[in-house]
Amino acid sequence: MSLLSRFKLFLGGQFGEIIAGSERFAAGDFDYRIPAGSSGELKKLSETLNYMAGEISLRMREAELRRLELEAAFRDMSEAILVTDGGGVVTRINPRARQLMGVRGFAAEGMRLSGLPGGPELSSAALKALSSGAPVSFELEPSASPGTVLSVSASPIVENGVIGGCVLVARDITGPRKLEAMRRDFVANVSHELKTPLTAIKGCAETLLNGALEDREHGPGFARSIYEQAVRLDNLVNDLLKLSYAESGRIVLEKAPVALKALVEDTGRGLAEILVKKKISLLNRIAAGLEVNADRDKLSQVLINLTENAAKYNREGGEIKISAADESGAVKICIEDTGPGISAGHLPRIFERFYRVDKARSRELGGTGLGLSIVKHLVELHGGGVGVESAEGRGSVFWFTLPK
Repeated sequence: MSLLSRFKLFLGGQFGEIIAGSERFAAGDFDYRIPAGSSGELKKLSETLNYMAGEISLRMREAELRRLELEAAFRDMSEAILVTDGGGVVTRINPRARQLMGVRGFAAEGMRLSGLPGGPELSSAALKALSSGAPVSFELEPSASPGTVLSVSASPIVENGVIGGCVLVARDITGPRKLEAMRRDFVANVSHELKTPLTAIKGCAETLLNGALEDREHGPGFARSIYEQAVRLDNLVNDLLKLSYAESGRIVLEKAPVALKALVEDTGRGLAEILVKKKISLLNRIAAGLEVNADRDKLSQVLINLTENAAKYNREGGEIKISAADESGAVKICIEDTGPGISAGHLPRIFERFYRVDKARSRELGGTGLGLSIVKHLVELHGGGVGVESAEGRGSVFWFTLPK
């Protein structure tokens, strides 16, 4: 064989290996490596192709990792995310969106957005974004999740000047909206509670200034009314400060073992005046030696509030029974009265700020409507819970738990 023929055979073998390697790279086998030639341009070509395969393999692994990360984020995000094509057909939907849109037991991909159980409002937003090419934002309450408020944004997907789809992101803002409503109600309630005694004080003061001050028969009555309303204002402000402090998160509990029976006896002595006035018997049924790990002052405030309520709203000659039981690592304290009871409709809201079952009677008895809310926050600071069991005509049992 001539030298020229042998050289052509050598080149053919190297070219064949390069072509075969290129075909394997094209098929996605980037772990394959082309045998490098002994020298010359073909060796450089083989090395270059091998380097290129390694770099592509590395980039593909990185891209796959990014894809998995994005897929995990898409799947686990608290926001609901839907992607549609240019015709409003769903192409992607995450689990949160399935939940909010009522997609259960069937695949939403491939369906029109308007065909989903909770989709009409979102479909309208998507169509606006697709037709206008501009983002659309609004709030809605989906029919598939009553009571839930969503903040929705619909943004068109634009590529080379053409709108090819839409991304909808829905965020659950039920909590913030409820907080806003609570703040509005709180401000309205505080304003109302302050306005009533202030109006009474102003009226009595004007009457005294207009001559009643010299009226020895009626003048003292107006002065007494001013004093009583001032006391009411003082109680309201004090309760507002207690509630604000309890909700602030700045309270540091000074926990220590507290003997419950002795604390209830102290509570009874502190409320002796109202108990004697209404001829109410306070029965301390707590076993001697039962202790909880708690802040004594805060726990005393809880017992005072609940026992004072049980006395105020009890019948004359009635009874208050305070008991406690050990329940799997916690102690449940119950304050039971023989009052008129509370109807079932009021029970879910009884611990809300300013909520009163009988507004007229509560104000007449000097209540601010904040006592039970203070109780709830102080108990929860200890890691416990509160509750009530009652029925009209059968008295009430207010209870709270504390970790033992």
